[in-house]
Amino acid sequence: MSDATVTTRIMSGLPLRDHLLHQAAAVVAGLGVPLRLCIVQVGHHAPSVVYIRNKLAACAKVKINAEVLHLHESQGEQALHATLRGLAHEPDVTAILVQTPLPRGWDVQTALDLVPAAKDVDGLSRDSALLRATTPEAVLLPATPLGVMRLLRAAGVSLQGTPVAVVGKGMVVGGPLRHLLAEAGAQVVGIDKDTHNPAALAQACDVLIAAAGVPELITAAWVKPGAVVIDVGLTREDDRLQGDVQRMSVEGVARVLTPVPGGVGPMTVASLITNICDAACLQLGRPRHAWSVDAAG
Repeated sequence: MSDATVTTRIMSGLPLRDHLLHQAAAVVAGLGVPLRLCIVQVGHHAPSVVYIRNKLAACAKVKINAEVLHLHESQGEQALHATLRGLAHEPDVTAILVQTPLPRGWDVQTALDLVPAAKDVDGLSRDSALLRATTPEAVLLPATPLGVMRLLRAAGVSLQGTPVAVVGKGMVVGGPLRHLLAEAGAQVVGIDKDTHNPAALAQACDVLIAAAGVPELITAAWVKPGAVVIDVGLTREDDRLQGDVQRMSVEGVARVLTPVPGGVGPMTVASLITNICDAACLQLGRPRHAWSVDAAG
């Protein structure tokens, strides 16, 4: 434990998730048409089974029809591509999600790019990335980065001119999150495994977002006293979920810290649900809902 005297608020994502799901249920009811999510999974990656279960439960809660299409790895990439092309052209499919990881050696980006931007509720295709730069009002943002942005807003963080360290640059979280933060006016400090003296760089920032996928990488030495720390990491070790932040070290230094589990994870699920609602609105030519994050809990 650090000998710092900062009182750390452990900020759960659960109340905000429930607040967003309550809004989503009203949006779904108001649309008056069935919404359908198709999750395509190859193989049976154990952590993915848990993630999918959470997504299905959230869909059921807001009355979105959801199904999982299972493919066996032996069917090969072409079977995955054919499945995605078919779903892309089915008019009653509102949203498509490719559950990652895919088998070793498979081209993840090629699979993601087969999901049309209008149905891309993970926001990870190259078409979606292009729309973010050209037509932001018609695009769906990546669910985890969107969840992080909502947590920051609910925590009362003003990003304009604020130095924000993002540890990790992956295609699912770190990369798109850096882009969203920069668009919001933050001074983004990107940190990865090749960065010299990363702890010192991070400690100079008012916000630290850990998305490296390295259990307990972030200690008090990385954290500016009074900083907001968002832990995106989620690694299963010895039947226990661990984040990227060493919680016992950082408590008493950070002003706000999200827990693992129960922090960013619920917000990823909630943001997936709001993306499905937004996708339906875009496809029906209706205004998107103005999602509120005022009830942070």
